[in-house]
Amino acid sequence: MPSNDPFYLIRQEIQDSVNELQQRMSRFHGLTATNPERKKIAQSVEEGCSSLSWQLNELDTAVDRASENPQRFNLTPEELSSRRRWITNTRRQLDGMKDTLRTATAPAPAVSAAESKAIAQNDKFLSGQYETQQLVMKRQDQDLEDIEQAVIRIGRQGREIGNELAEQERMLDELDQDVDTTHSRLKAAQKKMQELIRKSGSNTQLVLIVVLIVILVVLATFAFM
Repeated sequence: MPSNDPFYLIRQEIQDSVNELQQRMSRFHGLTATNPERKKIAQSVEEGCSSLSWQLNELDTAVDRASENPQRFNLTPEELSSRRRWITNTRRQLDGMKDTLRTATAPAPAVSAAESKAIAQNDKFLSGQYETQQLVMKRQDQDLEDIEQAVIRIGRQGREIGNELAEQERMLDELDQDVDTTHSRLKAAQKKMQELIRKSGSNTQLVLIVVLIVILVVLATFAFM
Protein backbone atom coordinates (compact mmCIF):
# COMPACT_ATOMS: atom_id res chain seq x y z
CA MET A 1 0.00 0.00 0.00
CA PRO A 2 1.13 3.63 -0.49
CA SER A 3 3.22 5.01 2.32
CA ASN A 4 0.82 7.98 2.63
CA ASP A 5 -2.21 5.74 3.31
CA PRO A 6 -3.82 7.17 6.50
CA PHE A 7 -4.38 3.67 7.91
CA TYR A 8 -0.71 2.79 7.73
CA LEU A 9 0.38 6.15 9.11
CA ILE A 10 -1.86 5.68 12.16
CA ARG A 11 -0.89 2.02 12.39
CA GLN A 12 2.81 2.92 12.61
CA GLU A 13 2.15 5.46 15.37
CA ILE A 14 0.12 2.92 17.36
CA GLN A 15 2.75 0.20 16.87
CA ASP A 16 5.51 2.53 18.09
CA SER A 17 3.43 3.30 21.20
CA VAL A 18 2.81 -0.42 21.82
CA ASN A 19 6.54 -1.12 21.58
CA GLU A 20 7.23 1.64 24.09
CA LEU A 21 4.63 0.22 26.51
CA GLN A 22 6.22 -3.23 26.22
CA GLN A 23 9.59 -1.73 27.16
CA ARG A 24 7.99 -0.16 30.23
CA MET A 25 6.50 -3.55 31.14
CA SER A 26 9.98 -5.07 30.99
CA ARG A 27 11.17 -2.40 33.40
CA PHE A 28 8.09 -3.05 35.59
CA HIS A 29 8.91 -6.76 35.91
CA GLY A 30 12.47 -5.93 36.92
CA LEU A 31 11.39 -3.91 39.98
CA THR A 32 10.41 -5.19 43.41
CA ALA A 33 6.84 -4.83 44.66
CA THR A 34 7.95 -2.21 47.17
CA ASN A 35 9.74 -0.02 44.65
CA PRO A 36 7.79 3.27 44.21
CA GLU A 37 8.78 3.46 40.54
CA ARG A 38 6.87 0.24 39.89
CA LYS A 39 3.56 1.90 40.73
CA LYS A 40 4.27 4.86 38.43
CA ILE A 41 5.15 2.55 35.55
CA ALA A 42 1.98 0.52 36.09
CA GLN A 43 -0.15 3.66 36.01
CA SER A 44 1.51 4.99 32.83
CA VAL A 45 1.12 1.63 31.06
CA GLU A 46 -2.54 1.39 32.11
CA GLU A 47 -3.26 4.88 30.76
CA GLY A 48 -1.32 4.17 27.56
CA CYS A 49 -3.27 0.97 26.93
CA SER A 50 -6.59 2.76 27.41
CA SER A 51 -5.60 5.51 24.98
CA LEU A 52 -4.45 3.04 22.35
CA SER A 53 -7.58 0.94 22.76
CA TRP A 54 -9.68 3.99 21.94
CA GLN A 55 -7.56 4.66 18.83
CA LEU A 56 -7.95 1.03 17.75
CA ASN A 57 -11.72 1.31 18.07
CA GLU A 58 -11.71 4.40 15.87
CA LEU A 59 -9.46 2.64 13.35
CA ASP A 60 -11.71 -0.41 13.38
CA THR A 61 -14.72 1.81 12.65
CA ALA A 62 -12.88 3.39 9.71
CA VAL A 63 -12.10 -0.07 8.28
CA ASP A 64 -15.77 -1.06 8.57
CA ARG A 65 -16.81 2.05 6.65
CA ALA A 66 -14.20 1.43 3.96
CA SER A 67 -15.42 -2.17 3.58
CA GLU A 68 -18.87 -0.85 2.57
CA ASN A 69 -17.36 0.63 -0.60
CA PRO A 70 -13.88 -0.93 -1.06
CA GLN A 71 -13.61 0.12 -4.74
CA ARG A 72 -13.71 3.75 -3.73
CA PHE A 73 -10.64 3.28 -1.51
CA ASN A 74 -8.98 0.76 -3.84
CA LEU A 75 -9.09 -1.97 -1.19
CA THR A 76 -9.18 -5.70 -1.83
CA PRO A 77 -10.87 -8.22 0.50
CA GLU A 78 -7.41 -9.50 1.44
CA GLU A 79 -6.26 -6.00 2.43
CA LEU A 80 -9.36 -5.44 4.55
CA SER A 81 -8.84 -8.79 6.25
CA SER A 82 -5.19 -7.96 6.90
CA ARG A 83 -6.12 -4.65 8.53
CA ARG A 84 -8.70 -6.30 10.79
CA ARG A 85 -6.22 -8.98 11.84
CA TRP A 86 -3.66 -6.36 12.82
CA ILE A 87 -6.25 -4.45 14.88
CA THR A 88 -7.32 -7.66 16.64
CA ASN A 89 -3.76 -8.75 17.40
CA THR A 90 -2.80 -5.30 18.69
CA ARG A 91 -5.88 -5.15 20.90
CA ARG A 92 -4.96 -8.57 22.28
CA GLN A 93 -1.48 -7.29 23.18
CA LEU A 94 -2.95 -4.32 25.04
CA ASP A 95 -5.42 -6.53 26.92
CA GLY A 96 -2.57 -8.87 27.86
CA MET A 97 -0.56 -6.02 29.36
CA LYS A 98 -3.57 -4.75 31.32
CA ASP A 99 -4.31 -8.24 32.67
CA THR A 100 -0.68 -8.61 33.73
CA LEU A 101 -0.81 -5.30 35.57
CA ARG A 102 -4.02 -6.23 37.38
CA THR A 103 -2.51 -9.50 38.54
CA ALA A 104 0.80 -7.97 39.55
CA THR A 105 -0.70 -5.03 41.41
CA ALA A 106 -3.54 -6.91 43.12
CA PRO A 107 -3.43 -6.73 46.94
CA ALA A 108 -1.44 -9.63 48.32
CA PRO A 109 -3.28 -12.01 50.65
CA ALA A 110 -2.29 -12.11 54.28
CA VAL A 111 0.82 -14.20 54.74
CA SER A 112 2.84 -15.38 57.66
CA ALA A 113 6.10 -13.80 58.71
CA ALA A 114 8.02 -16.69 57.13
CA GLU A 115 6.18 -16.34 53.84
CA SER A 116 6.67 -12.57 53.89
CA LYS A 117 10.38 -13.08 54.41
CA ALA A 118 10.51 -15.55 51.52
CA ILE A 119 8.68 -13.09 49.25
CA ALA A 120 11.08 -10.31 50.22
CA GLN A 121 14.05 -12.54 49.49
CA ASN A 122 12.54 -13.49 46.14
CA ASP A 123 11.95 -9.84 45.26
CA LYS A 124 15.52 -9.04 46.26
CA PHE A 125 16.77 -11.88 44.09
CA LEU A 126 14.74 -10.70 41.09
CA SER A 127 15.96 -7.16 41.57
CA GLY A 128 19.54 -8.39 41.73
CA GLN A 129 19.07 -10.41 38.56
CA TYR A 130 17.66 -7.40 36.75
CA GLU A 131 20.58 -5.22 37.84
CA THR A 132 23.01 -7.93 36.74
CA GLN A 133 21.33 -8.11 33.32
CA GLN A 134 21.50 -4.35 33.00
CA LEU A 135 25.20 -4.42 33.89
CA VAL A 136 25.85 -7.17 31.34
CA MET A 137 23.98 -5.21 28.66
CA LYS A 138 25.97 -2.09 29.55
CA ARG A 139 29.22 -4.01 29.22
CA GLN A 140 28.09 -5.46 25.91
CA ASP A 141 27.27 -1.96 24.66
CA GLN A 142 30.73 -0.81 25.76
CA ASP A 143 32.35 -3.78 24.03
CA LEU A 144 30.44 -3.02 20.85
CA GLU A 145 31.52 0.61 21.05
CA ASP A 146 35.16 -0.48 21.52
CA ILE A 147 34.87 -2.79 18.52
CA GLU A 148 33.39 0.02 16.45
CA GLN A 149 36.26 2.33 17.40
CA ALA A 150 38.78 -0.42 16.56
CA VAL A 151 37.18 -0.91 13.14
CA ILE A 152 37.35 2.84 12.53
CA ARG A 153 41.04 2.89 13.49
CA ILE A 154 41.78 -0.10 11.26
CA GLY A 155 39.97 1.59 8.37
CA ARG A 156 41.95 4.78 8.91
CA GLN A 157 45.23 2.85 9.02
CA GLY A 158 44.22 0.98 5.88
CA ARG A 159 43.66 4.25 4.05
CA GLU A 160 47.02 5.58 5.24
CA ILE A 161 48.78 2.39 4.08
CA GLY A 162 47.01 2.68 0.74
CA ASN A 163 48.17 6.27 0.35
CA GLU A 164 51.73 5.29 1.28
CA LEU A 165 51.72 2.44 -1.24
CA ALA A 166 50.41 4.79 -3.92
CA GLU A 167 53.20 7.27 -3.12
CA GLN A 168 55.84 4.54 -3.25
CA GLU A 169 54.43 3.31 -6.55
CA ARG A 170 54.71 6.85 -7.94
CA MET A 171 58.32 7.08 -6.77
CA LEU A 172 59.12 3.70 -8.35
CA ASP A 173 57.61 4.88 -11.63
CA GLU A 174 59.79 7.99 -11.51
CA LEU A 175 62.83 5.82 -10.75
CA ASP A 176 62.02 3.57 -13.71
CA GLN A 177 61.79 6.61 -15.94
CA ASP A 178 65.14 7.94 -14.66
CA VAL A 179 66.78 4.54 -15.21
CA ASP A 180 65.38 4.38 -18.74
CA THR A 181 66.64 7.91 -19.43
CA THR A 182 70.10 7.12 -18.02
CA HIS A 183 70.28 3.92 -20.01
CA SER A 184 69.43 5.79 -23.20
CA ARG A 185 72.09 8.41 -22.49
CA LEU A 186 74.72 5.75 -21.76
CA LYS A 187 73.81 3.91 -24.91
CA ALA A 188 74.10 7.12 -26.94
CA ALA A 189 77.44 7.97 -25.33
CA GLN A 190 78.73 4.47 -25.96
CA LYS A 191 77.74 4.77 -29.60
CA LYS A 192 79.56 8.09 -29.90
CA MET A 193 82.62 6.63 -28.20
CA GLN A 194 82.76 3.69 -30.58
CA GLU A 195 82.42 6.04 -33.51
CA LEU A 196 85.24 8.25 -32.26
CA ILE A 197 87.49 5.24 -31.60
CA ARG A 198 86.79 4.00 -35.08
CA LYS A 199 87.67 7.36 -36.58
CA SER A 200 90.75 7.85 -34.41
CA GLY A 201 92.24 4.51 -35.27
CA SER A 202 95.20 3.88 -32.93
CA ASN A 203 95.32 7.40 -31.50
CA THR A 204 95.60 6.60 -27.79
CA GLN A 205 95.30 10.19 -26.63
CA LEU A 206 92.00 10.67 -28.44
CA VAL A 207 90.70 7.43 -26.98
CA LEU A 208 91.49 8.67 -23.46
CA ILE A 209 89.67 11.92 -24.18
CA VAL A 210 86.61 9.99 -25.37
CA VAL A 211 86.65 7.79 -22.28
CA LEU A 212 86.88 10.91 -20.11
CA ILE A 213 83.91 12.44 -21.90
CA VAL A 214 81.87 9.29 -21.34
CA ILE A 215 82.73 9.30 -17.64
CA LEU A 216 81.71 12.96 -17.36
CA VAL A 217 78.43 12.25 -19.13
CA VAL A 218 77.67 9.39 -16.74
CA LEU A 219 78.53 11.48 -13.70
CA ALA A 220 76.39 14.34 -14.94
CA THR A 221 73.51 11.95 -15.55
CA PHE A 222 73.56 10.58 -12.01
CA ALA A 223 73.98 14.08 -10.58
CA PHE A 224 70.58 15.10 -12.02
CA MET A 225 68.77 11.95 -10.79
